[in-house]
Formats: sequence, C-alpha cells, structure tokens
Amino acid sequence: MSELQTWLLSFVREQGFLARYPYYAHVLAALTPVADPSVPLMGVSLHGVPGQGGRYYLHVNIDALMREPQYLRGLLLHEVHHVVLGHLALAKFFPERETSKFFPARETSNFFPERESSQPGLGMESRELMLIAQEMSANEHIDEALPSPVIWQHFERFGVRAGQSTMERYRLLLAARSEGEEPMPKEGTKPVDKHEWNEQSAPTPGGMQGTRELLERLRDEDDASADKVQKPEVRRIAGHTPEELLVMLSNTSEAPEVYINWREALRTFVARARAPVHTWSRPSRRFPGRIGEIPGRSYLPRTVLRPTILVAIDTSLSMTESELGEIAKQLRPMSEEAQLVIAECDAQITRTYPWRGAITSVKGRGGTDLRPVFQPNVLMRHGVDGVVYFTDGDGPFPDREPRVPVLWMLTKPSDFACPWGDRALLVRPHAKKR
Repeated sequence: MSELQTWLLSFVREQGFLARYPYYAHVLAALTPVADPSVPLMGVSLHGVPGQGGRYYLHVNIDALMREPQYLRGLLLHEVHHVVLGHLALAKFFPERETSKFFPARETSNFFPERESSQPGLGMESRELMLIAQEMSANEHIDEALPSPVIWQHFERFGVRAGQSTMERYRLLLAARSEGEEPMPKEGTKPVDKHEWNEQSAPTPGGMQGTRELLERLRDEDDASADKVQKPEVRRIAGHTPEELLVMLSNTSEAPEVYINWREALRTFVARARAPVHTWSRPSRRFPGRIGEIPGRSYLPRTVLRPTILVAIDTSLSMTESELGEIAKQLRPMSEEAQLVIAECDAQITRTYPWRGAITSVKGRGGTDLRPVFQPNVLMRHGVDGVVYFTDGDGPFPDREPRVPVLWMLTKPSDFACPWGDRALLVRPHAKKR
C-alpha cells in the first residue's frame, strides 16, 4: 500500500495534473489507495465509526489499469466527483424501501443483468435509478477519456439537463419509470467504477463528517493560497466551488433551528384582487333601460389566501454555509403558506425556479447586489404578491420601494440601512444570547 500511495501522490503532484486540477489533487491526496483486483479498473469506498470522521479508500486494479492507462486521469476525476458530491455520505442517496412503490420489482436488473432481485420490495429498482443518476453526475465536467460512460445527454427525453443535481436527475428517472417508460442507459454504456455502497440501506456512520472536513480543508487551503489560477473553471470541482459543495451537503430536510410563524409573517402578502360581481342594486351601464332584466356589475375585493412569493436567497460569499443551510430548512414550512418562486442572487440573479420541496445546491458565491431581484420585469414575469429576501444585508439596495410588499429576513444582527420593507432576524436562539 505504501508503494501505491507513493505512486498516487507523485502522480497528483505532477506539474501538469496539479496545474489543471488543483482541487482534485488535494482530494486525491486525502484518499488511501489500496490494490484491489476485484474492481474492474477503479472504485472508491468509505469506512468510519460513529462520532468520528470517515476515511475514503481508492481501490485500484493495477493489472487492469496497466492494460488501459488512457483512462487513468478520467477515472481519478470520476472517483473524486463521487466523493465531493456526497454520493457515499448523504442519506438521501440511499433509497429506502418506500421509494420502490412506484413500480414492481423485476426478476433482474437491466443495468446489472447478472444480479438477481430475489427480495422484492428492497428498492432494487430505485437503487438502480439512483446509480444511473450518480453516474451521470460523476461523469459530467470530465473531458478526459472514460470507458463507455453513462452521460446525461442519453436521458434528455426524460427532462435531464446539464447542471442538474443528482437528486433532480434521480426524480426525473423515477417519474419516467412510474409513467411506464424505461430510463435505462444507452446500449454499450456501463458504470465506470464499482458501486458497493449502492447495496447499503444507509451511509457509513461518520461519513458525512469526514466529507465535510475534507471540503472545509479544501476551501481553507484555497483561501490561504497566494497562487490563484486565472481560469475560473480550474477553481471548481465537479462544476462547483467548495462553498457550493458544502451547501449541497447540508441536510435541508431537517426541521429549522429558528422558529418563524410564517402564517403571521406572510399576512401582509395576501393579495386582494378586484373581481366583478353581478348585482341588481346597480343598473347596467350598457342597457340602462332594461332594469330588472339585465343585472349591473360592481367590482368587489377578493382575498387570495395563498399568495405567490418570490423568495430571494443571497448566495454571495458573505453568506456562510450554515446560514444557507438554515434558509433552505425554512422554505419547507414557508411553502405550506404560499406558493414559492426561488431566485438565487449574488451580484446578479444566477437562476430562478419554482420550489420543488428541497434545495440541493445554490449557484453564485460572488459579490452582493440586492437590486436585481426588484427589477420590474422580474417581478412582473413571475406575477408575485411579495418578496421575502434572505440576506445578511451587506450590499446595495434599490432607492425606490417596489410595488409589492417586501420582508427582509436578515441572517446577522447588524444595521441594515434600507429605509423600506419589513424586517426580521433569522438568528439561532443561542446566537441571540451573545
């Protein structure tokens, strides 16, 4: 193992690889390589104990890899993607028994024809689809050679697109299967590596902690580095910055740590529209001589109990990963009171989309500008009744108050100079005591 580790370290520290893939070199240096002839070419595993960080192992079939050395770089990048995307550490990537209720278990698996499904109901089908989604995400953003990879372009007819998260792709495949489709990989493609974790019903204890610590070291080392590469894509891993990956590892399905009475908070956002009402108390203006035959019309206010809210999330670097995680947790109870449209914004709006039940990642992590969300064309496009803006308040805001009510949800107890809009603090209970 020491010889294999020496070889791996010398490879990732080679000037060409280090210059092109600095983040990847840091992650690979943290993996423990082991010679494993049972894997086709390469694989990755996670082992740990409760309360402690997990350890990642890189399994290498040395003889097979020597016969196909052209795949070495691509395989290494692929394994790093599995690690940093949390495929081995996040509970959501381990489908439970209930997820197979959309379809009956078949006798065999198309993706694994040699494996028999002798225990129906254990989620064989959903695990198979999860593996396909993981392969798509792990192969994305790799320009190096890979052996017959599964890529997202093969599943475009099911709604799969570039830049989607693994869970988004998994849900699209599940939806296709529930409608009678067969979202299987293109003939001749196969998993790039071995996925033993796909057989588990839960992630390895301590794995989340180890993965987070790995990404935090990656982020801290990069912040301390004086040698910044000019190409922005080089400072990304699996298409994301370390900060974005840390947000993706947040469990946003947990209960919020800060209690917000969203029903009360959104009361001012309830829209009142003027709807026409037929009445005999007012004559028809078009037919004034036909009183009693044709009713008149008056316009009375109609209350819309479920407003549409534009939820703006400040994704700039000044927002911490824990703050973004708490914001994502708040959206679930908030969605029970309103229809939500999410807008992620740092110095500009990076993307907008309807609330789908979870936030798995955010785009941005640049500077802060609170103005783009309030552009009239943005508000009109989504027909919103109000704006809830989650931010630390550290950025320029519009001089003029928008036509819809605004609630600033401030993540830090600092002075916020904006003279208009309501405001509330999104601060954890223990933080209030300081």
